[in-house]
Amino acid sequence: MARKNSHREAGSGSIVLRKDGRWQGQFCNGRDPKTGKLRRHTIYGKTQKEVATKLRAATASIDRGTFQEPSKITLSEYAKEYTKNYLTALSPYTRESYRIALDKHILPALGEYTLTQLSHRQVQAFVSSLGTNGKHLSPKTIRNIHGVLHSMLDAAVRDEILLRNVSDRCSLPHVVQKQIRAISSAELATFLDAIADEPFRNIFFVDIFSGLRQAEILGLRWPDIDWVNHCIYIRQQLQQNQNKGDFSYYLAPPKEGKERCVVLADSTMQVLREQQQRQHQMELIAQPVWDNQWDLVFTNDFGKPLNRRTVYKHLKRVLRSCGLGDCSFHSLRHSFATISLENGDDIKTVQANLGHYAASFTLKTYAHVTNQMQQNSAERMDALIRSIQQSK
Repeated sequence: MARKNSHREAGSGSIVLRKDGRWQGQFCNGRDPKTGKLRRHTIYGKTQKEVATKLRAATASIDRGTFQEPSKITLSEYAKEYTKNYLTALSPYTRESYRIALDKHILPALGEYTLTQLSHRQVQAFVSSLGTNGKHLSPKTIRNIHGVLHSMLDAAVRDEILLRNVSDRCSLPHVVQKQIRAISSAELATFLDAIADEPFRNIFFVDIFSGLRQAEILGLRWPDIDWVNHCIYIRQQLQQNQNKGDFSYYLAPPKEGKERCVVLADSTMQVLREQQQRQHQMELIAQPVWDNQWDLVFTNDFGKPLNRRTVYKHLKRVLRSCGLGDCSFHSLRHSFATISLENGDDIKTVQANLGHYAASFTLKTYAHVTNQMQQNSAERMDALIRSIQQSK
């Protein structure tokens, strides 16, 4: 039988010594709306002073209106609910990245904690450990993992399980933005020669002169081409499911959710006409198994969508063969932007063609190009000044 302590700490409330040697304190926080009974909470500690301190902190938080009702839901348990209720609207690739962050990093380290037990210090220690302890993850990966945890705890706040998100204001590693390698105007002829006999030559040619993302060019449809006005409309992108046993393709809205128009050079439109004739020949050969259900511009020999990894593998082989092995598929998009700026396109036009959400992002991404443009402009201005002075 627990006995009450006759010499309690000041302000400690109801504290007793248990038979197992631990101290126990109790406090109440309102009444259960269903039963009308007082909601009692118990605190345990090794010493009377420890329990008294915890008890004062709890009663003070009740007075301030910041008291958090203890929850028995663990992070691992809530992760299942979060995945089911909050991730369904994300693309399969994004859902898969969230699942990896949860299963590989977050839940093994924090999954056994209840949501209300988790503290900012624990989250900060977890985030810091990702860059050490043999893991040595990159700053960007650490930020992505923290982002998944932050999103899940935000959902717990919306579900009224938590009063606040304890992952707020974590100290995160600084990410140094890498400059993506672009094919320069001087290297362009070499690249075009290298792709001349490639099966995916038309994809690579159109992409480097349109700036489309890989998913956008693989999702380009014949109805998206305006032959009269020499432009293409980016209305969707090709995506692939990542569910176990289901790797089927589907068309998703473009990034930023906005349709855009890209005006193409006559030579690029001619390549699209060549692709149309080539696909017609492929269809004649493949009948009756031809199946181009979405009327895609670029397909395999049977009209099916092209696998992005297959296309990328072919591109990397070509790039290595001509000394551009440090480039990627995204480099084609950057090459289009770089060449456009070098040849006098204004930043708003480049932003519209690339589908960036703001011109400021385009300026930041291609600052190295615009700096050179400013230098060229200054040199032209200097030449003008000298010509005026010499004419006097």
